[in-house]
Amino acid sequence: MKRKLLSAAALLLLSAPALAQKAPAAPAEPPAWEGAAQSAIKTGDITVVTPVTGITTAQETYDVFAPFDGRVEEIHSELFSFATTRTILARMVSTEMAALLDSSPEDSRKQTARRWKDVYEYTEIKPETQGVVTNVYAEPRTKVNKGDRLFTIAKKVVVIGRNTEPLYSALGAGMTAKVSHARTGAEFDTRLVNFLKLKGSPLYNRLWLEVTDLKDGIKIGEQFDGTLFVGKSEDAMLVPRAHLVSSGGRRFLITEVKTGLETAEETELLGHSSVYLQPPGAVEAKDGKNKKIR
Repeated sequence: MKRKLLSAAALLLLSAPALAQKAPAAPAEPPAWEGAAQSAIKTGDITVVTPVTGITTAQETYDVFAPFDGRVEEIHSELFSFATTRTILARMVSTEMAALLDSSPEDSRKQTARRWKDVYEYTEIKPETQGVVTNVYAEPRTKVNKGDRLFTIAKKVVVIGRNTEPLYSALGAGMTAKVSHARTGAEFDTRLVNFLKLKGSPLYNRLWLEVTDLKDGIKIGEQFDGTLFVGKSEDAMLVPRAHLVSSGGRRFLITEVKTGLETAEETELLGHSSVYLQPPGAVEAKDGKNKKIR
């Protein structure tokens, strides 16, 4: 009997480790950011602008040709002047009319022109569409042949440039910028029509800004500086950009949550507050701008 009790005790001791191995392990606790600084999501206004600079270029240009053999009597348009379809660029006369005018004394030339008005008329040279005069090839009292170029007109003027300070917000076509000539200070309104991030500098962009209010003084091939308006939000939730955590192309904020029922594996979320934890080592950018964030 005593031998049987000893055998049972030995069997129980041998099986104890096996029973201990089969016991379920306690669930791991979520990682804790002990000592992490706390901040609060703020509400306020944010305006995003960025300084830009670039050179004006003429686009969609076309030439104005002499409609017949004759002479350009008068030039009414200057280089870089704005012209509409009603603008008289120049006045021409035929070869015969030019000979008749040359045969008249200077003081009676106007009288001769009026006398022969029904036979020989001045022809007004006008552009097909509105634009900026980018080239003037003719001069007053110069003979020309049919098909000779008289002017070049640009339907569009585009400032090709870049932003000169880091830009963290996304760009979009249609954004507006007010630019001014670097020397004269003449101002023009522009619209962003295209953009491309510079290789190796993701916070800088190549910009194409089309001038929307063409007028006199928009010189081609010269520097213009201005400010691009990116966007504005009022009563927005704001946090320092350095406090966001990026993962897989997405951005996160570790906020305080309100919890309800809880098991070893799951927790019920009832909502969150405006308090969040700052990521360890986060350094806020301090540029002195509270409302203008690029």
